[in-house]
Amino acid sequence: MGKKQGRKAGNSKNKSASPPAKERSSSPATDQSWTENDFDEMREEGFSPSNFSELKEELRTQRKETKNLEKKVEELMARVINAEKVLNEMKEMKTMTREIRDKCTSFSNRLDQLEERVSAIEDQMNEMKREEKPKEK
Repeated sequence: MGKKQGRKAGNSKNKSASPPAKERSSSPATDQSWTENDFDEMREEGFSPSNFSELKEELRTQRKETKNLEKKVEELMARVINAEKVLNEMKEMKTMTREIRDKCTSFSNRLDQLEERVSAIEDQMNEMKREEKPKEK
């Protein structure tokens, strides 16, 4: 066995430990460096020259489906982000509404106090008028 043959045998072992065909680079250099062991391995997994075009088409279909799913995920993420913004705005509005309610309650209490004072002053004025009437007679 020559040096080159020994290297090829070593390479075939390295190739069998390499990632599955889906994960390998599809560059021409890689395709040309495949060994018989790689093809044997592929045949064991159900690959054959007759169904290669079907598998290739299936991969294209899966790639398209994956891209569509990625788009949908991006759209959903955008919707989630938008929903979070809306929720934050609603929380701010709730806080503002509470502040306004508290101010209105305070204002209402002040008005009640003012009405009581006005009523007390009116009572005093009416009392003073009653006291003046008997003096005039």
